[in-house]
Amino acid sequence: MIDARPGPGTGTGTGTGFKLGRLGPFLLLGQLAWALPGTASSTLLAALLATAAPGHKIGIFTAYAVAGALTSAIGTVLGGLLSDRTRSRWGRRSPWLLGSAGLAALALTAAGLAGNLVLTGFCYAVFQLGIGVWVAALSALIPDHVPAGAVGRASSFSGFGFLLGQTVGGVLAGALVTTPARGLIVVPWVMVVLALVVAFAVPGRDNRGEPRPGGRRCTLRDLLPAGSSAFWLAFAGRFLFILAILMISTFQLYLLTDYLGLPTAEAGHLVGIGTLLVGVLSAGSVIAGGIVSDRSGRVKPVVAGAPVLLAVGLVPLLIAPGVTTDLLFFGVAGLALGAYLAVDQALMVAVLPDTGTAARDLGVLSIGSTLPGVVAPIAGGALAGAVGYLAIFLVALVLTVAAAAVVFGIRSVR
Repeated sequence: MIDARPGPGTGTGTGTGFKLGRLGPFLLLGQLAWALPGTASSTLLAALLATAAPGHKIGIFTAYAVAGALTSAIGTVLGGLLSDRTRSRWGRRSPWLLGSAGLAALALTAAGLAGNLVLTGFCYAVFQLGIGVWVAALSALIPDHVPAGAVGRASSFSGFGFLLGQTVGGVLAGALVTTPARGLIVVPWVMVVLALVVAFAVPGRDNRGEPRPGGRRCTLRDLLPAGSSAFWLAFAGRFLFILAILMISTFQLYLLTDYLGLPTAEAGHLVGIGTLLVGVLSAGSVIAGGIVSDRSGRVKPVVAGAPVLLAVGLVPLLIAPGVTTDLLFFGVAGLALGAYLAVDQALMVAVLPDTGTAARDLGVLSIGSTLPGVVAPIAGGALAGAVGYLAIFLVALVLTVAAAAVVFGIRSVR
């Protein structure tokens, strides 16, 4: 069973008493704020490298992705720890939301202006550091403010915002794929605008007189939570599911151009269509998933069922790779991803060991989303070079089955 929390509007007792109807739209905007530039930047960087270093694009892109995933992981854990310990007039979260958004926007803009591949990669890593801090602070708004009976719907708001950000980011990237540097300069400033909206619409309570978790001193030991087996199984399930998706999506542009032989402009157009398809089909499943979860009191069947559905969508890609099966995969992936995102955050909140360190612990769990960004480019690049792109689809299929099995192994959550 999911542990009970305080009554409606009280969250963990550290929030400001928002009702979900008021807080939900800002959880949506917060997820959109980082998902849009995060999605767009990946495709835009791939397009930039296809022109700047066509003979080494996969190797350089892999290095960028690995560096970005590592800095993002650092940002989620360290930023979450510092957010939990922050005592200010504006509470624990707002200062980090505003600061991380500004850092991310400046860094990605600099990446677009750099004109040097090493500097571009460095700026992209700093951008991902800012994204990591943002995600940790934003994720903690749910345990800060949302009671147990509404966590599923709150997760739906967050999931819908993430999907909307991915959709818009994918469409923008497809439109700007022939001018990627300009896209890198423009897209991150959406995050700054939305950070201002979220920070001022969901203000933190003045907590300058409250004690810090773990005392005044902060040590390296404070970076890791004393999580239960359920905590780490939830981490593993998220890691495997996201890795399965990234094994394909990370190389999506190259799969279309190098494997299927499409021109870059046509491939960019197809990426935009596919991403839009994911957004449309996932919209219904993300809303329905949260409602069903809250009313039934069960999250595990939905979180575990999503990888199974994704596995079904992968089968046609294994049998007959092509434009049609690629779009079919996008459609099934949209339904699976929507269902997963609807209650994934609810599962993560349910396995938290201590709500007083929610941002740090959710930051650690977020590594389950960012670590695949390190593994997928390395494993996918190695598979594509040694065996072929078809091997990527096969490995992704195995990962989806493993993700479902891991989630079903969590006994403390229904």
